[in-house]
Parts: sequence; C-alpha cells; structure tokens
Amino acid sequence: MANLPNKGEVFDILYTHPKLLSAIRHILGDELKLSSLNFRSAKAGKGAPKLHVDWPEAVEPGNNKVCNSIWLLDDFSAANGATRVVPGTHLCGQTPDEAMDDPWKPHPDQALVESPAGTVVVFNSHLWHGGTDNQTDQPRRAIHNYFCARDQIPQTPQQELIQQETLDRISEGARWELDV
Repeated sequence: MANLPNKGEVFDILYTHPKLLSAIRHILGDELKLSSLNFRSAKAGKGAPKLHVDWPEAVEPGNNKVCNSIWLLDDFSAANGATRVVPGTHLCGQTPDEAMDDPWKPHPDQALVESPAGTVVVFNSHLWHGGTDNQTDQPRRAIHNYFCARDQIPQTPQQELIQQETLDRISEGARWELDV
C-alpha cells in the first residue's frame, strides 16, 4: 500500500513524530521532506533484494541525500527475512554493485536488523542494505518511511497527489514535511 499520508490520520504520526524527525535531521540536516511512506509485506519465501543503496550513485561522506526508517509491525528475525545492513558502507564512496562481485550474496560484514514489533529503525539510505528471504509461513510487515533532502524529487509527488481531506487535517509542520 502506497502514499499513506492520504490514507488517513492514523498514518500522520509516522512522518511527524518528533523523535523520528530528530534522527532524520541528524542524517539529512534541517532541509528535508518526506519522499514516500509505504506499507510492505514480505511474503513467505520472498523478500530478498540484493544489497543496494537508495540513491543512483555513491555520494561523498556527509553529502547525504536520503534517509530511511522502518516501522516494524511484526518482529524482524533471521527466519522471517529481517533487513540486512553493512555497517560503515555509507562512508565508503561506492555502491554494492561497484564494490561486490555479487550483491545478492551475503556480505561478510553484514548484520541483521533483528528487533521486536514496535521498533523503529532509522538508517542513512546510502548504507548498503537489503532484505533477506522470509522462510516462515507468515508475512513480515513493516512501514517504510523514506525522506530526502528538500532539493530532491520525492518518490511520491505530494504536490500532485495530496488530497484536500489530508490538507484539511494536517498541521503546518506536516505540510512542510510533505512539501505542500
């Protein structure tokens, strides 16, 4: 399910929570906006994209363009396809495609984000990351909240898609974060 800001008030806290915004600002600075807010469910036997970054090319350390958060609706475990990250790679100046022979394979330094439901994980989206296979018979559900620097084009163009009902409901701060 995509474009959650237009799906109801229950989703507003997912992009306006002060602690979340503080963490995002730590990575992107004050000039940020919501790029997309989507629900994802890794189905049984699925969910293992290759290691990747959420930007078309590597950036100089500190020149961050994107930041991601994952709101865990289910426990994340090795069995159900937890997200994998490779610590420190946001500083290496390369993408996994440039540096690895096969970004689909496990990286020797990767770590799994194994946490209970209710956890919010925030990471620099220039960090190498990807899912792993969900080996259970249950879906692994999460909400992906993706922010970008304010001068970038968002994945979900709220200026085109925002509904009047949403505009009537949200605060000025939320309007700023959605760039509407």
